[in-house]
Amino acid sequence: MSAQTQINVVLDKFYYPFLQAFPTLKDLAQAPLEQVLILWKGLGYYARAKNLHKAAQICMAQHGGYLPRSYQALLALPGIGAYSAGAILCFGFKEAVGVVDANVSRVLLRLFGMDISSKTLKTDLQNQANAFVNVANPFDHNQALIDLGALICTPKNPQCHLCPLRFACQGQNDTERFSLLKKTPSIALTQHYGVCVDQGGLYLSLPQKGLYAGLYQFPLLKEQELVSLPFIGTIKHSYTKYRLQIKLYQANLHDLVPTNLKKMPLSQLDQIPTSSMTAKIWHLCQKRRILS
Repeated sequence: MSAQTQINVVLDKFYYPFLQAFPTLKDLAQAPLEQVLILWKGLGYYARAKNLHKAAQICMAQHGGYLPRSYQALLALPGIGAYSAGAILCFGFKEAVGVVDANVSRVLLRLFGMDISSKTLKTDLQNQANAFVNVANPFDHNQALIDLGALICTPKNPQCHLCPLRFACQGQNDTERFSLLKKTPSIALTQHYGVCVDQGGLYLSLPQKGLYAGLYQFPLLKEQELVSLPFIGTIKHSYTKYRLQIKLYQANLHDLVPTNLKKMPLSQLDQIPTSSMTAKIWHLCQKRRILS
């Protein structure tokens, strides 16, 4: 839950209700995916919930209902990469492995003067973290590196004078040289969506595949160029590599892309799995009294 979300938001709204609904891997594995997605509603990045659900099913089928304690077995579970596998082994099972997130990567690159142009940089960082870990206390060691990168060895203006590793740091005089490259800029995209309300029901689409599979969405308009429908408003939303400008219009059924449309009673809109983008559109509609 905290992979793409601030931890205070996770703890305030999502973590405990989710654990109450699914206290064991068995409970999660046996739950309908729709129930999992409803409890995830508002967190965004719904692939995380789908992967978590599938991983629980694999644990039931292949690991006796337990999370595996092998690095390679953890990597084989959907949604678990090198960082998550290391974090589970260290923080969950007290194994002496390095945990490499963005903050730890920055610390290691600077501390050991590592070559950021290396084609095997990801593997190099993990190997360096494993070699550097304090085997007597890996939990505190990894947490300290995470905090060091977050608070002291920051991307810009690192506070080297406060760093306890300054005496050994090979990159302190040229921190930018030993910093990860910036992410690729997001792609701006404008899309036009329709709100079609008919006899107490709202038409939504339910994708069967792709990023929003299993999540009810406001449908796109057939016409994406010259839209002459009544304008409701504009919403900004970002996902993966895209930076969306969503333009919303009052529409009739024939204006909508017809793919897998479902007519949902307005009274049930809070009981179905929806994406954070849909929630934003829904909020604007309520604000403009479109759905009342």
